[in-house]
Amino acid sequence: MIAAVSENNVIGKSNKLIWNLPTDFEYYKNTVRDKTIIMGRKTAESPDFFFSEKRNLVVTRKEDYKKDGLEVFHNLENAIEAAKNDGEVFISGGSEIYKQALSIAERLYITRVHAVFEGDAFFPEFDKNEWKIVSEKFVKADAQNSHDFTFFVYEKI
Repeated sequence: MIAAVSENNVIGKSNKLIWNLPTDFEYYKNTVRDKTIIMGRKTAESPDFFFSEKRNLVVTRKEDYKKDGLEVFHNLENAIEAAKNDGEVFISGGSEIYKQALSIAERLYITRVHAVFEGDAFFPEFDKNEWKIVSEKFVKADAQNSHDFTFFVYEKI
């Protein structure tokens, strides 16, 4: 799973990111560019979203949903099954997909934005005792990045 998450677990508002963190966006693009991404429909329709150059799978309840460049599935299990031979696969939002995938995730790429925001989309709480930090890098706010943040990579214990 990969997400940018505020201190109070907000990941967005009105289907958009709240912060301006170009360094995080570059990190995200470089991390997922050649990997399969699984996302929900709202995430796929977000103006802020970056699509993989490999495969983009969308999970939606809409039976007739179609969008160029997306493979459509009606549940997360079928999307995961379709991607089982793709190597590392990223769950990339939104809230409902993250919630469904957390129990089966093996690695979390979390950019912790060091601020509190109002929002309507949240990353699920996870028990940090079940995960170990394998990578951590702090980035200070600057002229381009609106807030301090830390890149974390967690692996399931």
